Order: sequence, then structure tokens, then C-alpha cells
Amino acid sequence: MKNSFLEILQSEGKKDYFQNILVSLKESEKNGPIYPHQINIFHPFEFFQVNETKVVILGQDPYHGYDQADGLAFSSKNLKTPPSLRNIFKELKKEYPKTKIETNDLSAWAKQGVLLLNTILTVNYNMPLSHKHFGWETFTKEVLKQVALQAPKAIFVLLGKHAQKFAQDLNLDPSRVIATSHPSPYSYKKGFENSGIFKLINKKLKQNGLEPIKWDLKKESK
Repeated sequence: MKNSFLEILQSEGKKDYFQNILVSLKESEKNGPIYPHQINIFHPFEFFQVNETKVVILGQDPYHGYDQADGLAFSSKNLKTPPSLRNIFKELKKEYPKTKIETNDLSAWAKQGVLLLNTILTVNYNMPLSHKHFGWETFTKEVLKQVALQAPKAIFVLLGKHAQKFAQDLNLDPSRVIATSHPSPYSYKKGFENSGIFKLINKKLKQNGLEPIKWDLKKESK
């Protein structure tokens, strides 16, 4: 984990609410597997420093299917593409038809300064939102406050009502925000479809003097 994110974790980790998260995680092991695997819970914080964040894509909680979640919001190491990600790729291809999509792993975006963050960082197998009362949102809100402060040019992409409500008390300048519906099949047609968010992200990055994101997702050669 990059040291600036580690500092946030160490600071928050001393607080009572974070200790309660750890106790709740231990307890929830009785309810079956927890995703993502422990080693990947803080995966979004391994790619760049807080002040190097260019884009925040905010989700809700990890995929709850068998071994789908890899720690990055919407990303998956699984060969089967989750429905939300399928809709993300569908829109991406509309905007950038030549984009190469060879994997469900979104690490290539993270390597360019995209913070793929869920507001809730863990979930039990087949139990969506099962960890919503653990206290994760207190932690992720603190992370986002630091990102907003230390990376003043970062763009916040808020997918769905939950993400939009969650970000309200960050007091973000509207010029930094792209808000649309969640890409899940349930809400895809309520705004995400034909939203043009990928070109809009890059347009805003260029306006801020930052490098646009290359959206290609190529399989890493072994």
C-alpha cells in the first residue's frame, strides 16, 4: 500500500469504529466466505499516492458472487463478466469502439490514477450489503475527504443514488463531479446508458491539465 493511504489507514485503525470493523469481520466468518479475500481488501490503495488520484469511481459494495470481487470496485479477476461490468464495457465500446477489452481486471485503469473504490469494502458470499453496518463507510469517507483535499483536480464519478448521497458531505465543487445511475441491470437504463461518461471523464481531465485515461484492458502476457 502506498504510504499516504497507509497513513490514513493507520490513523483510522486506532479508532474505536475501526476496531469494531475488525470484530465484525471476524464474527461474519461464521456466515461463509468473505469477499474480497483479506489480502485484497485495500487493493485500491496500492497503485498511487493520495495526491496522484485523477479519477474516483465510487461503487457501493463488492461483488458477492463466488470469487468475483478482487478489491477494486467493479473489477473482477473472474473470467465471467459480472452484469454491472458488462454494462460498463457496453458504454465504453459505444464511446471508444477501438478500445481493447480482454480482461475483467481493471488494474490498468488503477495504474493511471483511477481510484476504484466501494463505500463498503467487504461482503459475505451471496449476501449483498451484508457488511453495510460494519463501519466501512466511516473509513472510506475519510479516504475520500483526503483525496478531495490533496488531489484538487481529481474527478469524482458517482454511480447511483447511494454513491451520490454518500459524497454529499464532501462538499465537492460541481465541476469535479460526474453523476449518473448505477450500471447494474436494474438501473442501467435510468441514466448510465448513453451517459458518455468515459469521454466526459477525459474531457474534464484535459481541462484540468491532466493526462486522459487510456481505457484499454489488455491481458498481461505471462
